[in-house]
Amino acid sequence: MTDRPIRSLPDGITFGPARPEDLKALVPIDRGSPQAWSEGAFAGEMRHDPPTLFVLRSSAQAIAFTVARLQAPEMDIVNLTVDPGCRRQGLGRVLLRALLEHSFAAGIRSVFLEVREGNKAARRLYRSAGFEESQRRRGFYREPVEDAILMRLEMSHQRG
Repeated sequence: MTDRPIRSLPDGITFGPARPEDLKALVPIDRGSPQAWSEGAFAGEMRHDPPTLFVLRSSAQAIAFTVARLQAPEMDIVNLTVDPGCRRQGLGRVLLRALLEHSFAAGIRSVFLEVREGNKAARRLYRSAGFEESQRRRGFYREPVEDAILMRLEMSHQRG
């Protein structure tokens, strides 16, 4: 699978499965996360078929990524992160929309994720895309201990 044309992408930005040449960029993108992924974890994701690791690229350089498990008609978003130097430019929204558009075309209708309670920016992003908070898991995250907020999106009437 190659980078697909996605309607919602700004000029110069592409979306597609991660490629081996993206590997070195992914670890620094995720470095600030409380539970950052290792290069080995990213390499493992790249071995999945169908793909589970997708990136946004600008000038052929990975600037954001998402890990999603697609099992039609459902999908779990495991991770979604934008390069710290590229934040506050709407790229998280661009990445999420591209993933949802790609997933809808692949038969996904329900999307699930969990997010740290204190990650207000991510919760706002997901709510703006139509996700609703469905459950709380107390003390789910470690370092620091924090509740997980589970969110769900039904896409059958929202994409197409």
